[in-house]
Amino acid sequence: MKALYHLFSRVCQTSTAHFTLAFNIFGILLSLIVTIVFTLQSSPPASFQYLVARERILARPIRGRIHIHRDRHVDNDCVVFIRCNGREFHIELSPFFLCNSPSISTRYDKFMAAPRDEVEMDAEEEHPEEIVASFHDWLIDVFKPPLLSEYLFPETHRCRFESEVDKPFPIYMPDEESEFAEPLCHIRPDLAREVERYVKFFDPSVVRVSFQRPKQALNDNPTRVLVYLDGSGEMTTCFFKGFSPGEDDRLEKEVEAHLRILKSNVVPEARVIRLLGVVAVADGRVAGLLLTYVDCRRDYDGILDGIYLRRTPVSLRERWIAQIREAVQQLHEGGAIWGDAKADNVLIDKNDDAWLIDFGGGYTEGWVDKDKTDTKEGDLQGVERIAEYLFSEEYESASSDEQFDFDSASE
Repeated sequence: MKALYHLFSRVCQTSTAHFTLAFNIFGILLSLIVTIVFTLQSSPPASFQYLVARERILARPIRGRIHIHRDRHVDNDCVVFIRCNGREFHIELSPFFLCNSPSISTRYDKFMAAPRDEVEMDAEEEHPEEIVASFHDWLIDVFKPPLLSEYLFPETHRCRFESEVDKPFPIYMPDEESEFAEPLCHIRPDLAREVERYVKFFDPSVVRVSFQRPKQALNDNPTRVLVYLDGSGEMTTCFFKGFSPGEDDRLEKEVEAHLRILKSNVVPEARVIRLLGVVAVADGRVAGLLLTYVDCRRDYDGILDGIYLRRTPVSLRERWIAQIREAVQQLHEGGAIWGDAKADNVLIDKNDDAWLIDFGGGYTEGWVDKDKTDTKEGDLQGVERIAEYLFSEEYESASSDEQFDFDSASE
C-alpha cells in the first residue's frame, strides 16, 4: 500500500508541475482526477509487471494504445483513453472547456470530423488518419513534457527470473539495491568553479526533455532538451551530451576545451558548438553538458561522414569545405583549436551550413597525424583531408523515380 501511495503522490506532483497548461486549455473535468485516484488507490497491483513499470504517462501513439470513445448524448464530446505502464487515463474533451482558444477549437473540430469522413479533402490536404494521428501526438505532448531527471534516475526495481516445471515466473526483490552506478561523473572543484564563472549549473529536474514525436519520448538517451538559460522567460533548445560513470577524465578534458573557447576571442558568429550550461546534482557530480543545438534534417543524421556524396552537388560540397575552413580560421584567430578534425565531427544543419563539434581532443587514424594531435597544424591537416573526402566521389544526379534526402543515409 505504501508503494501505491508513493506512485500516486508522484503522479500528483507531476500533474502540478506539468499538467497546468493542459488543464488551463481543456478545463479537464473533475471526473478525470476521480478516475485516476480511484484506479491508483483502490486497485492493488495485480501483477509483477505493474510493480516494475516505469512511472511515465507518455505512450507511443500506435494503434491499439489510444482509443477514442464518443459520447452518445453529446455529439461533440469525446473521451480519449491513453493506456501506458499498466495504467489507464481517461481524458474528457469538449468544446465547452476550450475557452478563448480559436486555434485549438479548430484543431479539435477537425479531429472530431476526421473519423466520420466529414473532412472535405483537397489533393494537398491531410488524410483523416493523419489528422487523428497528429491530434494524438499533440495531446500526449501537451499532457506530459518529461524531465531529464526521469531518464537519468528512474525508479528501478530489482528482480530475478526463475522457473519451475518449465513455468517461468519473476521474483520481485524490494530490499535489493541496484548494482549499477548512476550516470554521473566527478569534476575537480576548481574546474567547476571556473566554469561557473561563464555558464550556469542546472539540476536535472529543471531540464525538460524535448522531442518532435511522442514516441521519441521513450528513448533511453535523450539529447534534445529545453532549459531556461537566462531571465528572458523563454526556454532554449540545447543538445544534452551525457557521460557514463567512470568517464571523469573524458568529461574534464571536454570541459577544459570548451572553457578555452569561452575564454577566447572567437567571434560569436562562428559556427562552432559552444558550452551553454552544465547539468549536475546537488553534490556536484555532473550528468552532462548543455551544448549548442544544431537542427539537422533528421534525427541522428546530419553528420558529414554519413552523407551520401554521390547525391550531393559539387557546389554544396564546396560550400561546406569553405565554411569548415572559415570556422577553423575563426577558432585559431580567437586563440582556440578544434583538436579532433575529421568528417565525423562536422554537422550539416537544415540550412545546409556546416558546424564544427567535439572539442574534447583525441586521435583518429587517417585524419590527423598522431604527432600533430591537438595543434593548429593538426587542424589544418584534418581540414585538407576532409576536403579530399568530400571530393572523393563524383556527383550522380538522382533519377526521377528516386526520392532521396542528401543527409538521410550513408553508403
